[in-house]
Amino acid sequence: MTEYCPHLWKTVTIDHKGDVFHCCKINPLNLGSIYEKHLSERLNTPEIQSVREKSLHGTLPCYADCNLIRKPCDAASDLTKACDYNRLTDLYVDFGMKCNICCVMCKQREKYKTDKRGLTCAILKKNIDYSPFQHIYLQGGEPLYIEECLKFMDYLSSIGKKYSLLTNGLLIPDSMAKKLASNADLISISLNAATKNTHEIVNEGSSWEKVLENIASVRQYRQEYGTSLSINGRMTLTVHALPEIPLFLKSFEEFGFDTVNFGYDLATVPKYLEGHPDFKKNLSAQIKEVLGNADRKKVDTLRLEQLGLI
Repeated sequence: MTEYCPHLWKTVTIDHKGDVFHCCKINPLNLGSIYEKHLSERLNTPEIQSVREKSLHGTLPCYADCNLIRKPCDAASDLTKACDYNRLTDLYVDFGMKCNICCVMCKQREKYKTDKRGLTCAILKKNIDYSPFQHIYLQGGEPLYIEECLKFMDYLSSIGKKYSLLTNGLLIPDSMAKKLASNADLISISLNAATKNTHEIVNEGSSWEKVLENIASVRQYRQEYGTSLSINGRMTLTVHALPEIPLFLKSFEEFGFDTVNFGYDLATVPKYLEGHPDFKKNLSAQIKEVLGNADRKKVDTLRLEQLGLI
């Protein structure tokens, strides 16, 4: 039996302090600081090789509670406890907690008051070889509100690397819309409800109209430039917006999204659904009805499955 986690062989996450992990949930082991050594020197310590061995033999401690991967996940037959740098595919880079709005489920803006650390573009240029990475994900806070992230975006473009980012969609003037349409391969925009009123309650400080206007602008330049940029709608589920999941699934293409996926507030949503079984049953029926008429290739349902909604 295995508890194969592909991230242990394919993924690297660098948090806002510069610490290196294999997982964006900063599990299962801190591999050390990117400020002190090249990334290639961090990936095969005896400690992390022991963790990979546990994954292959069914004793990975963080596996049972993980909601990032679809289980079970089949391991390649040639895997060993070593990680081949040239077979890495995904890099997550966290630029810190600085943000321009305050979402009800997010603690980052409050934490930023006492922790203003963030990665620098200079160290990311110095200590990482980007050649193997097929996907580079930029995270905040709000990435487009962080100067070092903006510098890093330009650096990646200068070496011919596309990037992906999760943004609240507010800081996309015409110049940024052009840049994203040209240089990104995926932008995921947080639209955390299907109506203006609920979205602006959940994303306090946001503007429904501004976000939709900016999505339309990026789509316009994508068409003009003929690029393959994908525009994803990210709905992080809160108790406020749970009733709007069916409407979101019906409307996401009208909002300007090519695809959609979901997150959820771990502190509130599972507990709320457990305590309201009739609501959950009715919501589940509505979601299944909408999905029955949807193009399922455009909808990532993993989180809905994990919540027992489909």
